[in-house]
Amino acid sequence: MLAIGGAKGIGEGAANAMKLVADDVQTVIIPDCGHWLAEEAPEQMLAALTAFLAPYRDGTAAADNPSPHAAGD
Repeated sequence: MLAIGGAKGIGEGAANAMKLVADDVQTVIIPDCGHWLAEEAPEQMLAALTAFLAPYRDGTAAADNPSPHAAGD
């Protein structure tokens, strides 16, 4: 799971909330950004999403983390 927060907004709060329900949480805090991440820092937001999703695009994430529901659902 990827939790992204703006340093001038929720900051680590997004990650802290996600860690209550997920075991593998990656955190990105965008500096000089508040609540509206995509509008205030589109380049940084895109960079964070691109890096996080790269293994899925390349097909390596499925091999590393098979879905528990992949078979028989």
